[in-house]
Amino acid sequence: MKTPRLSSSWLRPPAWALCVALAGCAANVERPGGGGASALQVPARAQGGVTLVVRAASPELARSSDWQALRGAWRDAMAEAAKAAGKQFQYLENEPQSTPAGSTLVVVQVKDYRYLSTGARYGLGAMTGNAYVNADAAFYVGPGRTAAGQRSYSTSSSAWQGIFSAMTDKQLASICAAMLKDIDGG
Repeated sequence: MKTPRLSSSWLRPPAWALCVALAGCAANVERPGGGGASALQVPARAQGGVTLVVRAASPELARSSDWQALRGAWRDAMAEAAKAAGKQFQYLENEPQSTPAGSTLVVVQVKDYRYLSTGARYGLGAMTGNAYVNADAAFYVGPGRTAAGQRSYSTSSSAWQGIFSAMTDKQLASICAAMLKDIDGG
């Protein structure tokens, strides 16, 4: 009697599917002090576009070696989120005096963060520590600069999640999605 030979090849597709599913885990966005916050006052005419400015809450943050990487990751995350939402997107290095008509200006003030790339997590695992972002955002509508409201956003990762925990890029993507939802009244 010939015994069927078991091959590990049948395990490959489910293993890859599991890896992809876990690697795609999104970050949870917390809203410190925002549980009872009223909806942003963004009229429909200002929901078609978003302009983003990211600044540091302190000079120490702005001098961090990874500050520009964080700003770039935030710019990229908002560009992707805006594209997916069908919104025009503009990133500005400095805060403008007025907001263009038909858009919402989001001025992010980063209070604290720990930037970790996905590559660092995959390469070094839990030894890299935890990524986190803690920021406030002020929303303004154009034309002009009419205040629409403020929000706080906070995310973090956990070493318990291993290499699959959400690193800074995924955390920023989740924050940007939450910001756009807030702009749209959600």
